[in-house]
Amino acid sequence: MSRNVPAGLAAGLLLATLLGGCASVPPPTAELDAADRAIRSADALEPRGAAQQALDEARQRLAAARDAASRKRHAEALVAAREAEAAAAVAAAEARRATLEAEVDSKAARNAELRRRLLVQGD
Repeated sequence: MSRNVPAGLAAGLLLATLLGGCASVPPPTAELDAADRAIRSADALEPRGAAQQALDEARQRLAAARDAASRKRHAEALVAAREAEAAAAVAAAEARRATLEAEVDSKAARNAELRRRLLVQGD
């Protein structure tokens, strides 16, 4: 024998379970702090261009996380805080990439200048 559970009842039980799970999420204090630290670290790299855009996004997500936390919407705050930390990591990585690219370009230009001098001296 199989039991048939009406679809509405099953959906209601699922919704109640999900909502109950949200109520039990503690305030994401550690995640908010981690996102804040990640943003400060990325900001210290003096991001420009795409890195600055990612940092701006991180700040917006952290603001949303703090707002959700203040309204006791801890599950929403947790997700936004993690997104903020991830966006800050992208900003930091992009800033480091840009710095390394600038160093490579500088060294390539220096090497080209040295080659030019060697060719002139060799004549």
